Amino acid sequence: MGQSRPGNQMKDLILDSPSMQSLWQRYSSVILTFIFWVLWFFLWVPVATLLAWYLGFHRVYFEMFTLQGYKQVIHNFVTFLISVAIMGGSLAIWAAYNFIRFKGNDRRAKPQSVTLEDQAEFFGIDSELLRKYRHASYVSVSFDDNGKITDLS
Repeated sequence: MGQSRPGNQMKDLILDSPSMQSLWQRYSSVILTFIFWVLWFFLWVPVATLLAWYLGFHRVYFEMFTLQGYKQVIHNFVTFLISVAIMGGSLAIWAAYNFIRFKGNDRRAKPQSVTLEDQAEFFGIDSELLRKYRHASYVSVSFDDNGKITDLS
């Protein structure tokens, strides 16, 4: 991108690098994206309502609104929020602990390269035979009951 298309002497107006955007532009983009996702959701509400009615979810409406079951939901909502806060808090504490513990300490290492001879020894076959079949487009391999290669063709 970034280069003009043939016949188009203007530069592309699309900003390809979010790191070049100001903080205000990034937040504006996130907020606008959220707003339009909410609008997209509300466009589907009539279809979802029709589908729910067809599948018999009118019973939920009866239980929640006619029999006032929503009052019990509201009553338990504080307990729900406390539970979510405890779980989220424990996750945040665990993440902070690991961040402090492993800060600047990358213990991951690249795996060592395996040579052709190591592979041949592991599979119990001749290294020249392995070299030959390594570049073949089709190889049939037979194994014994212990998982050792018995035949290559």
